[in-house]
Amino acid sequence: MPNVHGVEFNANQSELVKDIVRELLKDGGCVVYAVPHMKPNGELRMASLPSDPGPNRQHAVFLRIRPGVNEATILRPMNAKAGESLTKLTKFGKADLLETIRTWRKQTMPESRTERITPGPIPVMSHS
Repeated sequence: MPNVHGVEFNANQSELVKDIVRELLKDGGCVVYAVPHMKPNGELRMASLPSDPGPNRQHAVFLRIRPGVNEATILRPMNAKAGESLTKLTKFGKADLLETIRTWRKQTMPESRTERITPGPIPVMSHS
């Protein structure tokens, strides 16, 4: 069984998973990592890198892929709204799935610290 970033996928699944991961890594600002101890066969995850440096390696997980018997399964992030909660990875729907995953990435991005700290404009009141 081919190994994709630390998770074993069937031969027919591994190429599709690698294609999806490559395309998303081209977008930049994200990291891929394995969670091999997940039962039954592990899980591959992608997360956004923080825009401001800090102790955390990644911010929000926007993609989770689990190996399956016939097809890999893609799980929608909990705080994303687009698409189905479970999707089978097939070569026929890859382009649409990539767009959905990019939407998930936008939906799971947390607010940056500067947006939370920076106050909005302060209204000026004139005395007449």
